[in-house]
Amino acid sequence: GLIAALPLLLLGCDEALEPGAKVDSFRVLAEQVDQPFAHPGETVQLSSLSFDPGQRQVTWAWASCVNPDSSDLDGCLARIYASADPASAVFAMGEGVDSAALTIPTDALSSLPAAARGAATVGVVSVACPGDLSMAEGPGGLPFRCQETGAGRELTLDEFIVGFKRITVRETERNQNPVITGVTFDGVDWPEGEIKTVGFCNASDFVYDPCPSQEKHDLALQLAPTSFEKGKDELGREFEEQVVIQHYATEGIFEFEVRTGKSPKNGWVARKRASGQTLSLWFVARDDRGGVSWAERQVTVR
Repeated sequence: GLIAALPLLLLGCDEALEPGAKVDSFRVLAEQVDQPFAHPGETVQLSSLSFDPGQRQVTWAWASCVNPDSSDLDGCLARIYASADPASAVFAMGEGVDSAALTIPTDALSSLPAAARGAATVGVVSVACPGDLSMAEGPGGLPFRCQETGAGRELTLDEFIVGFKRITVRETERNQNPVITGVTFDGVDWPEGEIKTVGFCNASDFVYDPCPSQEKHDLALQLAPTSFEKGKDELGREFEEQVVIQHYATEGIFEFEVRTGKSPKNGWVARKRASGQTLSLWFVARDDRGGVSWAERQVTVR
C-alpha cells in the first residue's frame, strides 16, 4: 500500500546526493522501549530520539495494535483500521509527548494458539508532527492529520514522520537494550558534556578518504560485553545477538554510516561549510531483537 512507500517518500528528492547520516531536516532517528521483550500485563516505557533544525513544537501520537497479521507498519495500521473505534488504539497524544507508557494486554499471549505464541507482538505506531496533530483522515489514508501551527496548511507525508516499533511478548524472557559505557574521541574517553573543537576538510562532497588526516578523528561508541546476549530463548531456540551502530550528524563526513558493535571505530571529519558552528553527533546501537540505545555528543568547528 501507500504506507509501504513511506520510507521512500521520507527521503525527499535531492537526498540521493547526501548520505542518510546527515541530519538537516526533521528526523526521528530511533525509538526505544525499556523492555523490548515485555510480559503480559506489564507497563513499558517508550521514548524517541528526534531532531528538528527549525526547533518547532512537535506534537506526538502513539497507537498500538496487538498481534497484527504482519509485524510491520502496514499490518499494525490494518489492525487499527479494522477495529470499531480506531481512535481507541491511541494511548498517548500531545505536544512534546516524545515518550509514552503502554500496558501490554494480559491476554496478549493466551489469546493465541500455543504454536503461535513465539510470534506474539504488540506493535506501536508513532506519529511525530512538527505542528498541530489531529485524529482525522490525512495523506495516504492515515488516521492522522498534521497541520502547520497557526497557518493550518496540511503537511505532506515527507514533512512529518510515521514510525513503527515492535514489542515482543514473552512469558518470562527478557532482552535488554544495548548498554553504552561511553564514547571515545581519538581513543580517549569523551564525556557527555564536553564539546570538542575540531578543524575541517575543504570538501563539497561527502567523500571521507581525500580529507587531510590531521583533521580526521576516530570516534567509537563503547558497549558493555553484556550488550551481546546469547543463549536459548524460552521457546528453546538458540540465539546470538548481532549489534550494529548507526551514525548521524548535523554536518560532516563519516567514514562509515554503520559499524558493528564488536568493531565500533569510525572516522569522522567536519566540512568547511560548518565553520563556526556547533554540530550534534548521534550514535545509535541496535541489536537484532528490538533493543536500542543511543548517545549524543557535540563538536564546535573552528
